[in-house]
Amino acid sequence: MALEVELKFLDPDLDRVRARLEELGGRSLGRVFERNTVFDDPARSLRAGRVLLRLRRAGQAVLTLKHPPVGPQPGDVKVFEEIETRVADPGAMETILAGLGYAPTFVYEKVREEWTFADCHVCLDRLPFGDFVEIEGEREALFACAAALGLDPGRTSTANYHALHLAWRRDQGLAEEESFVFPEPRRQELLSLCQERD
Repeated sequence: MALEVELKFLDPDLDRVRARLEELGGRSLGRVFERNTVFDDPARSLRAGRVLLRLRRAGQAVLTLKHPPVGPQPGDVKVFEEIETRVADPGAMETILAGLGYAPTFVYEKVREEWTFADCHVCLDRLPFGDFVEIEGEREALFACAAALGLDPGRTSTANYHALHLAWRRDQGLAEEESFVFPEPRRQELLSLCQERD
């Protein structure tokens, strides 16, 4: 079971971060369009326990389970235990999850451009409600990576995209809506810019 340590940087200039990654010798892993379906039971007990059960489609399908680790963790980064596995037949997996009492609760989309740099995994994320940089790695390496990329340490969040989206909707005076997907034809435009990755 892997321990995921990450931090999100809010409202970055993705073009500038990309240029900095290229300048410093970061390695691009490509760009993908993700469609994520989050599952829970009718009582939303997974959400209440801060557990995420997600089926991601991005060329291939991946099932993910995330939950808080046991014991105290630093408050300036997000720390979760994460288990992931590839899924050959996502439709069959949805049937299995339904048989266990889990149903889709919301869907979200993003374009994710992934890089490796300074012992970290750097994600340039474009979502329907904004742009973000997410860095995963050991805590010290994560902060060093962010500093090298010129990211603002005062513009960070340990929240997940679901919580950030709900906060954004409140700030915009919009009704609560859990799903966030790109409208057409924007979705098709973004899909054309992405590549499938094994």
